[in-house]
Amino acid sequence: MLRLIGTLILCSQLQGCFFFFLIPGAVIDKTADAVTGARGENCVAPTVKVGDQIRLVDGTTHTVKSISGTSYRCQTARFPIRAELI
Repeated sequence: MLRLIGTLILCSQLQGCFFFFLIPGAVIDKTADAVTGARGENCVAPTVKVGDQIRLVDGTTHTVKSISGTSYRCQTARFPIRAELI
């Protein structure tokens, strides 16, 4: 939502920038990850540390490889931290 508002404000000052709306969100997310260095597709609790074992909803157990901090991708208040699992 914040990205949409920012784009609308920017586009109100520029002509012909409608193409921003044609870029898929996944491409924008991957670009942001490349710039920030954030990794992982899972959201975990703030108490989780690298090396901890966690169980996913499907019942599988994984080890936390890295933690990237809070992320807009993590929409659940109980699990605000983005993490990479192995």
